[in-house]
Amino acid sequence: MDNQQEPKVGRLLTAEEEKELRDGSALLEMQSINPGWQIVLQILETTGFHSWVDPRGMKKEDWEFAELNAFHASNNAKELLETIQSKISRSDYLAKVRDGTIDTRKFKI
Repeated sequence: MDNQQEPKVGRLLTAEEEKELRDGSALLEMQSINPGWQIVLQILETTGFHSWVDPRGMKKEDWEFAELNAFHASNNAKELLETIQSKISRSDYLAKVRDGTIDTRKFKI
């Protein structure tokens, strides 16, 4: 019996997939090369995961309003971070499909 591996066969991506690949690659490049992105990332992570309102010296209604705004700002920051990571992951997957690292010929829909 011969233990040869099948050659990797990539596939052409659709125009939409090519755009997703370019977008994700651009985000990954921004994340890894641009030092300004590290500052933005730190701000988003702080807003997304460490936001709270100090209730001292505030009326209950004012505190509730401030807390609601902080909650929405936190969710928006988390959603943006998740979207960026999702686009980078999708781009990585599409690059592997295009290069043949992931064989999609065996998948059936």
